[in-house]
Amino acid sequence: MNDRPLHSLGKSYPREDGPEMVAGLSQFVEDIQRPGMLYGAVVRAGRPHARILGVDASRAAKAPGVACVLTAADVPVNSYGMVITDQAVLCGDKVRYEGDPVAALCAASWEQAESAARLVRVRYEDLPAVTGPEEALRPGSPRVHESHPTGNVVFEGSVIRGDVEKGFAEADLIVEARYRTVPQEHASIEPHITVAEVDPAGRLSVYVTSQTPFRIQADLARVLKLPLSKVRVVSCVSGGAFGGKHEIMLESLASLCALKTRRPVTFRMSREEEFTVSTVRHAFTIDYKSGVTREGKIMAVHVRSLLDGGAYCAAGNGVGAKGALMAPGPYVIPNVRSDFCLTYTNNGFAGAVRGFGATQTTFACERHMDLIARRLGIEPMELRRRNAMKTGDPAHSGDAITSCGLAETMDKAATAIGWDEIGRGRRSGRCRRGRGMAAMIYPVAGFGQATPAAAFARVNPDATLTVITGIVDVGQGTNVILRQIAAEELGIPFEHVHLVNGDTSIAPFDPGSTGSRVAHVGGLGVKKAVAEVKKKLLAKAAAALEAAPEDLDIAEGEVFVVSAPDRKKRLAEIAQNSYKAGDILLAEGLHHSKDMGVNKANHQGKAFECYVFATQCAEVEVDTETGEYRVLRLVAAHDVGRAINPMNVEGQIEGGASMGFGLGTSEIIQMKGGRVLNRDFRDYLIPTSEDMPGTFTSLIVEALEPRGPFGVKGVAEPSVNPTAPAVVNAICDAIGAEINDLPATPEAVLRAMGKVAGKARKRS
Repeated sequence: MNDRPLHSLGKSYPREDGPEMVAGLSQFVEDIQRPGMLYGAVVRAGRPHARILGVDASRAAKAPGVACVLTAADVPVNSYGMVITDQAVLCGDKVRYEGDPVAALCAASWEQAESAARLVRVRYEDLPAVTGPEEALRPGSPRVHESHPTGNVVFEGSVIRGDVEKGFAEADLIVEARYRTVPQEHASIEPHITVAEVDPAGRLSVYVTSQTPFRIQADLARVLKLPLSKVRVVSCVSGGAFGGKHEIMLESLASLCALKTRRPVTFRMSREEEFTVSTVRHAFTIDYKSGVTREGKIMAVHVRSLLDGGAYCAAGNGVGAKGALMAPGPYVIPNVRSDFCLTYTNNGFAGAVRGFGATQTTFACERHMDLIARRLGIEPMELRRRNAMKTGDPAHSGDAITSCGLAETMDKAATAIGWDEIGRGRRSGRCRRGRGMAAMIYPVAGFGQATPAAAFARVNPDATLTVITGIVDVGQGTNVILRQIAAEELGIPFEHVHLVNGDTSIAPFDPGSTGSRVAHVGGLGVKKAVAEVKKKLLAKAAAALEAAPEDLDIAEGEVFVVSAPDRKKRLAEIAQNSYKAGDILLAEGLHHSKDMGVNKANHQGKAFECYVFATQCAEVEVDTETGEYRVLRLVAAHDVGRAINPMNVEGQIEGGASMGFGLGTSEIIQMKGGRVLNRDFRDYLIPTSEDMPGTFTSLIVEALEPRGPFGVKGVAEPSVNPTAPAVVNAICDAIGAEINDLPATPEAVLRAMGKVAGKARKRS
């Protein structure tokens, strides 16, 4: 039964919401309309650090159309946070970044709400702002949170394996360098938006586009002082998330207004607010030290990562820890120390972004590998091959790697781009060509503790299957892949599976669509639920077919005896007879890994469910007079375990690579004195189709993962990580100089070559 050919997995079923999306018929939160709807506006600090001396909202309360005005005194429990409860729904005593909310109101129209918000008067005493992590650590620096016991240090931690000093002593060469990455905006097409309404029984329903509806529910219940049963959160069709829709942003304000007015209320962010209010990717400063032998064996690595967390912790501790664990890269290294320090500053608000810390440290690692290769005179791909992880090797947390397709990704990427041929590219003249590569390791779910996944499965009287899960689709194709897993497990056509999700009132709890856990962990929950209901179905069929349940299987709408396939019954007949007999074919499935756990002192243990690997290669042409360049080709080969839906996997690789391409080449949030200067897409440059590589090739490697459902790992997050270092390595190869800070703008290229003011980084 377990060796039967796959019938649903490995096929590129299109997303069922695709036609609606293209036709503009999808129902987003923006499209929700209710009679008597009120429209919200938020009064924000507009300054990075200040004490609030007073808030006067009296004029706003009397303005035309205004139904409700809120200040800090109106919030039942005015504190929340993912790890540390350091955030306020509405600030009452102090603001810590320019996007902090001080007051909110709702009115009969957007225009009336925005006009009234301008009437709120707030008196401030401006305080010195902490505008960088280095400044945050200086003795005597202003404290962003006076009550935090460790000052501006939010969290510190270390990954320790082996003895780095011993490893450095055994090395023939020590290579050290500093790397810097910058904040990156999620740039979702759909800004943050929410609708809240209260039914006659006082039950609150909140419509969101969140990745984590159950977290939103829990935070709302806390700040509103309501039981969870009184708070329903519905995650609707999403216009993008990428990690940016984890925590409550507007939901608490809309809910408070709805509870106060007993009318439906909607709040939304402008694009400017998306840049000044919502979370961004953490900026990292990374000091990287490696010890290697003459033959290129890495003996020791010591990495120090300093993170700008902004005004609040949010997911910063996890970003720092995951970044530290991934910093040594996909290489076997006996001695590792990777330290991280997350700091408070008044620079906006950093949080979860696709790649979650590993994006930044992968850039440092892969730039550093090129430095080592050059110093040793070893070809960059060869250096990586000599140190590459394989199945059975320990990860940097000490747990064994249970599947690894890294070597195959290197082979496929090198072949596809013609690595050896482009290595003989043009090295003189004004326009020069270069090649670059980057490899990667990225974890799937876990993080030292299991993230459970549950599902309900029901076989209907017509032999179709309904699956209910708490996992939501925020654009990554979750609904399709979970249906494919369910169809494969039961043995029915993909079209006969219906998925229900996103509503906390009916779905089993789920931590959310985060951490590349959906296909692997969520898929296990669905697979187990369907396996249980299949057992019940086969038990019913066993009597009719006069066979043991374990001798039966399902295919093409029929239950049959495996050893005698001609003995069979229609699946619908078995299901109908079960319901006629009063037996409901319903089951639940729960996946909860029991072997997860790490020692927090050194981050050693079973940290993650499994690991994915990748190699990306780039070819560029650089104009050495202007610093402008074109990425001629980009090849991305990713080990994803079983590719449930190859078309969807390729889409995830392409989408992630485009985000990494922007980080590496053009995207930078310009800050001055704790304020964001570029607040729209005219000045914040995300890549367009014209900017992307001339040729982009996605390659799938399937190193099946024994812990995953049908060998599945994941792909959504890791695809972003190798792109920036691959492109920057190619630029450095072309110009013969080093670029260690992101993004690699034309100005940065010229600076590296010593053609504009700034420190040149010529190769020694």
